[in-house]
Amino acid sequence: MKTKTLSLSTILGFFGLILMIHTFSTHAATSEAIVCSTAFGEKTFTIENDRISFQKEDEAGISRSISSIEADAVRTHKKHLGFSKTLYIDGNKHRINVHNTKAFSDVNDYLSITSPKGHEMTYPLNCHSA
Repeated sequence: MKTKTLSLSTILGFFGLILMIHTFSTHAATSEAIVCSTAFGEKTFTIENDRISFQKEDEAGISRSISSIEADAVRTHKKHLGFSKTLYIDGNKHRINVHNTKAFSDVNDYLSITSPKGHEMTYPLNCHSA
């Protein structure tokens, strides 16, 4: 009667595969703060973990948070290198797409706002790690 045993290389390969899957699944997580703004600073917000805070400057140039959305109101779809977040503010659907958290790009990163009537505005984003 023969019994099959696992070799050391098979066991190490299995653990290596598990480590690689874990690394790819957590790679797109936003563990540090990301600050994004549209052209001319019309919309500015900070993404910290799953919390999103929108800022607005007053006449004196002081930036303050005008709305802060908690994690339970934000739907996050993690991608290989980035993420997409969907949230609702004042009835408008906001979709934030960051293609790569290690190499931000105003071509691939954008904020899309859709009104309840279906009108959509898309803004390129200028993002950086804080």
